[in-house]
Amino acid sequence: MPVDLADRLADMEIGGTLVRGAVRIAVLAATLALVYFFILRPILDTTETVTGGIGGNLEKTFNDINEAFDQANGQGGSFSRVQIKQKVTRVDGKRQKQLINCIQNSQQDIARIQRCANRFSKPLP
Repeated sequence: MPVDLADRLADMEIGGTLVRGAVRIAVLAATLALVYFFILRPILDTTETVTGGIGGNLEKTFNDINEAFDQANGQGGSFSRVQIKQKVTRVDGKRQKQLINCIQNSQQDIARIQRCANRFSKPLP
């Protein structure tokens, strides 16, 4: 039984198409992996580092506020711990570092902490 040339060419074309498709998928997967490892992953790692630092600083700020109230312990004043904390949580990301520095420089004086919170917090809507 002789094999027709047209049948052979048709078989080669089908095989070539399958191989080309597989190669295209492999190239796409490799490209996506490279984009992830060289672009996306470093950005995500940097973002995680930055947000972790801000969270730690805010926690320290809250601890400083609590310590100032504990030291004041009934010396009067119209400020409450809750009011100051609410204002501190309304500070946007750009001004958080300034607020943290202000509170740390307040020498645990509640009136100065209140001024810092008022100065850097966003007004209520």
